[in-house]
Amino acid sequence: MMYRQTMFTVAVVAVLVAPVVARSDDLTDLKAAFEQGSKAANALDLDAFAATWHEQVVSFGPRSPFPVDGKPALRQFFQTVFANQESFTFTPINPQYRVSGNMGVAWGNHMLALKPKDGPLATSFGRYTVTFVKSDGQWLQIVRHFSLLPPEN
Repeated sequence: MMYRQTMFTVAVVAVLVAPVVARSDDLTDLKAAFEQGSKAANALDLDAFAATWHEQVVSFGPRSPFPVDGKPALRQFFQTVFANQESFTFTPINPQYRVSGNMGVAWGNHMLALKPKDGPLATSFGRYTVTFVKSDGQWLQIVRHFSLLPPEN
């Protein structure tokens, strides 16, 4: 009888704790995927940056009312951006992460410092929301939204 109670208790604890462990691993992996994309962008490494995007990624940038739809279009967009930059520094401020099933979200504020090859360093602040989908065990960006905060007076 004691054996059955022990096994029952172990089974209940395993069922209750397993989702927390899985979510914790997913949250850690989601954070790593976001950081990998940020690191690649900051290194102006288009191939590594594009590896973090889903084929059907949609991106809303801070300076255009129109989305960039699909990985090939987003790759072309960043190829132009990176080609014109001496440096590109995206710095998340107070990043937050959440996982729900096979969807994950990273959001927060950010600082973006761009140094064009032919111009002065420009710094801006904004907000970001990046939605990920877990595909073949990998977190990939599926929707990206960036907006600028108004400059302080």
